[in-house]
Amino acid sequence: MALTFDDGPTQYTPAILRSLEAHHAVATFFVIGPHVLLRPGVVRREQRDGDAIGDHTVTHPHLTAVPSARILSELEGAARDIALVTGHRPTLLRPPFGAYDARVSAVARRAGLAVVMWSLDPRDWKRTTPRAIEQRVINHVRPGDIVDLHDRYARTPKALPLILTGLTGRGYTFVTVPQLFTGSGGTQPGTVYHHGPRV
Repeated sequence: MALTFDDGPTQYTPAILRSLEAHHAVATFFVIGPHVLLRPGVVRREQRDGDAIGDHTVTHPHLTAVPSARILSELEGAARDIALVTGHRPTLLRPPFGAYDARVSAVARRAGLAVVMWSLDPRDWKRTTPRAIEQRVINHVRPGDIVDLHDRYARTPKALPLILTGLTGRGYTFVTVPQLFTGSGGTQPGTVYHHGPRV
């Protein structure tokens, strides 16, 4: 299964990285361009840890509501920021708010980005508790899931150790989104993925 984190890096990202490192787990971080430039050391730490780093635009707009030229500038702007810090262009896009359509997918294809959605949303963006977030994951997870979390809320780093311990105890291993698709030919630009191969 693949844990993903949107909207970072933020002041909460180091706590998430500490938990992942303590459990020898990796994740995928969908980062916002200007945030990358504000916290380049955090992004390089993600890279060193073996985490995947994906594109989450420059200004976090609803991509379905803006012109195609703006979509492209959002994707390319964040991709440039990521490459400036990591040395590598991203190959994955998480559309803000999960807002995508055929036009967004087509622009993502031009930008060389696969569109990565999710199959499990623990709703950490709602006013909730770390235990509730953990229970939504534990009670609903299936092999091959892509879990949508955020590193912009204080409650998510508190929920993460519970999730990692609970799922490890159930025999799950944690992989990046690219690793999730290694055995099925990898991800393709413009293609939309909601979950990995079901085992």
